Amino acid sequence: MRVFLSFIVALCAANAVSGAERAASEFTETLGMRPHLEAGSRSFETCAACHGADGAGLTDGTVPRLAGQHYRVLVKQLVDFRYARRWDYRMENFADRHHLPTPQSIADVAAYAAQLRPVSMGGTGDGAELRVGVQTYFAQCQSCHGTLGQGSDGRLVPRLSGQQYAYLLRQLLDTADGRRPNMSSQHRRLLQQLDNAKIKGLSDYLSRVMDPDPSSSSSRSSASEP
Repeated sequence: MRVFLSFIVALCAANAVSGAERAASEFTETLGMRPHLEAGSRSFETCAACHGADGAGLTDGTVPRLAGQHYRVLVKQLVDFRYARRWDYRMENFADRHHLPTPQSIADVAAYAAQLRPVSMGGTGDGAELRVGVQTYFAQCQSCHGTLGQGSDGRLVPRLSGQQYAYLLRQLLDTADGRRPNMSSQHRRLLQQLDNAKIKGLSDYLSRVMDPDPSSSSSRSSASEP
């Protein structure tokens, strides 16, 4: 029995490494494509059923805001869903090869989502932990995510500003609990050290702050019409 269990553990570890390697390969291949916004708009019709036509997501935390997110970040998340590097049964389904058959199709829909501009503000927290959230953000997160949570396309740092509060809260808690395989161990350790008040405050602050220039996402310059 011990030998069998050791075999299963080794097999799972090998599959995880294989998935990570394949995800990295497809991510690189996708970035080599030149996105076509018209094709991306057609693919996004499926996404809009949950994320909304303007990519604003839902305030209940089940669906994130995609509009204005960095192109390379969106590509990375879609690829990660394909290879179980992120877990969500809906996204694992819609990021599959039936809906997005090629790296080109991933590039197209990611570029289209990145250039969307939501017409409404997202959901925010109740403000109770906002002060501690601001303090925590500038002490722990600002150096990577930017003063206004704008992130970086080149460094694959997601734009957090204006994201739905409930979604941010769920993702931070999932990361702390080890339910986000594609998050770094550094993120996990940091979030595990924060109490609930700080995590709620972080989510609330980021849901309220707005990057004044969301068009900085590089997808606009890299996308083209067919």
